[in-house]
Amino acid sequence: MTADTRSVPLPEGFSLSGRTALVTGGGTHLGRAMAAALAAQGARVTVMARTEKFLLDTVAQLGAGHDHIVADLMDEATYDGLAASGRSFDIIVNNAGGDPWDGAWETQTTQHWLDTYHLNVVSANRLAQVLVPGMIEGGYGRIIIIASMYGIVAPNPKNRRPGLDCAAYTAAKHASVGLMRYLAAKLGSHGITVNAVSPGGFPLPDDDPYMEKMPWRKGGDSKLRTTMNEKYPLQRSGYPTDLGGAVAFLASPAAAWVTGHNLVVDGGFTVW
Repeated sequence: MTADTRSVPLPEGFSLSGRTALVTGGGTHLGRAMAAALAAQGARVTVMARTEKFLLDTVAQLGAGHDHIVADLMDEATYDGLAASGRSFDIIVNNAGGDPWDGAWETQTTQHWLDTYHLNVVSANRLAQVLVPGMIEGGYGRIIIIASMYGIVAPNPKNRRPGLDCAAYTAAKHASVGLMRYLAAKLGSHGITVNAVSPGGFPLPDDDPYMEKMPWRKGGDSKLRTTMNEKYPLQRSGYPTDLGGAVAFLASPAAAWVTGHNLVVDGGFTVW
């Protein structure tokens, strides 16, 4: 039997040269690390967040050719402004999120839940609605939604600080994974891949600029890292660079046939 000699094109690899990327929440910590990973592969990165000081620091670290946008993803004017600007991006990393009203489940209000859902889920959907047409026109599209291990499992109350139940956040991150799967099915015919990355624990270092907004946490996250390490099969919690490589891979041509996937980057936390 004669072997099939039809050539199959090899992937272009991991280079993002000539590509443009938008990283939300790109001013500090994990967002900054993801922006740096994309820039290292040649992408021109725009970071978006509410605090210009942090964004300027990130752009200075990335070097020439990168940009920033000061915007609030909870404000519909942000999406109107992006649409009116005509800007397009090949890659969207929906990193902005969090638990703005974390507290005891018994006392969280409807508005707390709606705000958390808006920040973690609605914002990613709105960015896709505004920016996907440009991806289709440009012939390249990568959407990456930063979910959480709490989009897969529920937090163990024994691992939570008293009164911080992570309820709305857990529900919202499960929804983030659902949004990713919906968009992967919706946009696949255009060659746009949509994936999620679910990080494990990434305690903030004391010198992270975001600590300026939360000075009461200084020292606490260092202690948290020590107590968390033994909970991971790899015997340590995460560092920002652990996440950058996963995002760079999903953004690259090498991941052209990966879509609808939730890549768990948690040091093995969820296997136990």
